Amino acid sequence: MRTLRIDDHIEFHPKAFVRKRLFETEELYFNMYCIQPGQKNPLHRHPNSVEVLFFVEGEGELIVGREKKAVTARDAVYVPVDAPHEIINTGKSNMIVVLVQAPLPCEHVYVRPEEIGEVVQI
Repeated sequence: MRTLRIDDHIEFHPKAFVRKRLFETEELYFNMYCIQPGQKNPLHRHPNSVEVLFFVEGEGELIVGREKKAVTARDAVYVPVDAPHEIINTGKSNMIVVLVQAPLPCEHVYVRPEEIGEVVQI
């Protein structure tokens, strides 16, 4: 059995969010993002993988496709295959997000905002 304590891996950087790969198997990635206020995980998509995000701490906004939603600690969000998505820490405190991506390989394709058109707040 492999175990770890999330708190032992928390790390923030003033210039950009920090991505930590906590587990990697043949089937999936289990990652943690540490995002300071004003930082974001830029708009991107995964052409062959789904992603499940769990917001551990903090608050902000999440874009999935053309929808934008406020998120807070303890929210969980499913991101379908190839859906453009972005996490933005709009709060005043640090944000911690744990996530699973599957299946592998999980390709990252960055998306320009104009490619998705107008985003609607839900």
